[in-house]
Amino acid sequence: MQKSILAAIAFVCYLNMNSQEVNSDNPGTTKSKKYLEDNWRKLSNEGKNIEAASELLYLVMSDSTRNKHADYWHIGQIYAMDNQYEKAVFYMHKSMQGITEESDQQFWWYYKGTIAFLERNKEDLESYALLLEENHTTYHSNNSKVLKKMLERFDKPYSEVFQ
Repeated sequence: MQKSILAAIAFVCYLNMNSQEVNSDNPGTTKSKKYLEDNWRKLSNEGKNIEAASELLYLVMSDSTRNKHADYWHIGQIYAMDNQYEKAVFYMHKSMQGITEESDQQFWWYYKGTIAFLERNKEDLESYALLLEENHTTYHSNNSKVLKKMLERFDKPYSEVFQ
């Protein structure tokens, strides 16, 4: 009996190991095939924002190997696309728990600029957009462009920044 249980456990471990890939978002961890095929992006692209946020929140809560910083950021973005700014800000703040400005200064400026946009604080948005525009690396060039669009379309909803 014990041999069959051990064999079953070994088989499950084998299957699990073969269905995982290196998680480039969080080196040292793995992503399952399911992670790579997440449905939440598809739902979000279809405008099904509540369903997308719910799906991603479930995945965050049920899979300890996920990059929670990225996932909570994406949940915040989904709520922002749905004009639910209070929830968006909550999850964006949650995504930055344990991260400081010194950890990734340029992403920090993007984060603070995005929060400023959602909280309708144009002065702070201008400050962070300027910091990022003048000091970004190639890696953060898109974030710099997004903050610039937020300034240009400050009177528009978050979803229109990306059109």
